[in-house]
Amino acid sequence: MRRRTLIRGVVATALTPAGIALATGPADAVGPVRTRAAELEGMDVSNYQVGVDYARAAAEGRRFVIAKAGGCQLVEGPYTTSSYAGHVDGARAAGLRVGHYWLSGDFLAPAAAADYFVDHLHDYRAGDVLALDVEVLDDSTRLWDDTDVAAWFNRVRERVGSYVPWFYISTGALRSGTWSRTIAAGAHLWAASWGPNDGTRSGEPDLGGRYPDWAAHQYTSVGSAGGVSPVDLNLARPWAFDLTEPTDPPPTGGGLPKTSTEQDGVPGPVMWQRTQNWLRIQSGYTGPIDGVPGTNTYAALQLNMRNWGYTGPLDGVPGTNTWAAVQRLSAAHGYTGPIDGVMGPNSWRGFSRFINQDQWD
Repeated sequence: MRRRTLIRGVVATALTPAGIALATGPADAVGPVRTRAAELEGMDVSNYQVGVDYARAAAEGRRFVIAKAGGCQLVEGPYTTSSYAGHVDGARAAGLRVGHYWLSGDFLAPAAAADYFVDHLHDYRAGDVLALDVEVLDDSTRLWDDTDVAAWFNRVRERVGSYVPWFYISTGALRSGTWSRTIAAGAHLWAASWGPNDGTRSGEPDLGGRYPDWAAHQYTSVGSAGGVSPVDLNLARPWAFDLTEPTDPPPTGGGLPKTSTEQDGVPGPVMWQRTQNWLRIQSGYTGPIDGVPGTNTYAALQLNMRNWGYTGPLDGVPGTNTWAAVQRLSAAHGYTGPIDGVMGPNSWRGFSRFINQDQWD
């Protein structure tokens, strides 16, 4: 999607606010890596792809279209993309799944941007994807962070009820941040990773352990579909179109107590409760917050430790490679001992200094 927006010199059509039917259906929060079924081919479009033959695109095997609704990255303020309604109508007439996306930017706060987006949706229907494109383009200078992104998704949910949220971001930008609030908001990850960008898909997107899994993968910006080129091509897993709800907070009342492991170096139930809550927020852990680590706790830990150099399997059986990665995390919080994969009191103290942060209460 990294193209300068075609809006200056073009009249941006302001659409009448759509009648939005509240979506109802089974909720499915973002969670750990899921079993794969048949993946779906699709495309995303904007003013650069005017004239798509959507019937032809469907015959070519495309199954979904995500159309740019507008954005707030221009100094002139928020706008609706002039080609938006035509893309939605054409895709829907061809029997394709439909999505609507908003480009983030400096010139509208997240909640206000969400309101503008919802107020200007064209023919939104329950089950449509509502996506946020997080990148820095045109007049904007700042990438929206986790707080901004989660605020946008949560405000959209307040407006439309249960929906299908997609969070678009390049894998490089994804790996440079943490996204615990966005994960907790229930957003499916739409990862942009083009590889050689030759129109084909070169492999899996590298999330660097920053997100539980990808739901959709934008794998090239130079594809062709429906008689138009270039166009962004995407692969989506079937569950990418599931309605979601925010993940529930742990049943702890006033929050978790701090662990004494930071002082005594002895891991215990409170340390593991806090660890489980951290992994729930940041790494898709869905088990109980009971302070008793098991396979699911350790698998989520291994997923998160990919941020710290762990390259082994997510088998829930921690070994020296897992613990060496934990020691690297601990070293960022005061641990000065060897990175040998053998956890001792000093390793646990450093880890617990991290896990005692207020955000994991």
